Amino acid sequence: MPRASGLAERAAEAIVLGVASGALQPGQRLVEAELAQLLKMSRVPLREALKILEAQGILESTPHRGTHIASFENARIDEICEARIALERIALRGAAAAYQSNPQALVRLDRILATMERAASHMDWLEISKADLNFHREICAASGNTIVQILWEALARHVLIIFGKEIRDERDAKSIIPQHRKLRDMLASNDVAGLDAEIEHHILRLRRRKQPRSKGQAARS
Repeated sequence: MPRASGLAERAAEAIVLGVASGALQPGQRLVEAELAQLLKMSRVPLREALKILEAQGILESTPHRGTHIASFENARIDEICEARIALERIALRGAAAAYQSNPQALVRLDRILATMERAASHMDWLEISKADLNFHREICAASGNTIVQILWEALARHVLIIFGKEIRDERDAKSIIPQHRKLRDMLASNDVAGLDAEIEHHILRLRRRKQPRSKGQAARS
């Protein structure tokens, strides 16, 4: 595939950030003239950006209806999470081995955690989400598995949008650092079996919180 221009990638990233922040809504129709004015760019790179996002499944175009942001309904989010769990399980195994042979590489995760902590102290959820994404991107990079990195990046923009849709509060701001530090420490100790189970819990934790509980579960809580 031809390499996208820098302006087109910037426009694509701006649209994704708009959806993740709530400025743009799933299902919303995108009007080229309005977007071009908002992003202060010509329609040529903007059209290229729209094609990129359509190819990635973030936008949908239909005759006579124009271009819309994908719906991101529960079934779609569940599919994205399922694919992400499978990819990150592979990445974690490779990353754990890499960190064992080069513990200094864990510093990159620690820097991301520090960024996440600063954002959490201000409850800046967009910056928290970006740091969260970068934490998992770094693990995929550390794994050395090129195919996993390519496939994970194909999901990355979807994941950022899902982060933006999750309902978060002060409780989540306080817990998000320990949750990621736990993954970091398990990687450092090469706890592959533990990581295999933990990553599913980690990725689905907010999804499961939204699921309705039975009367028995409610009585026990």
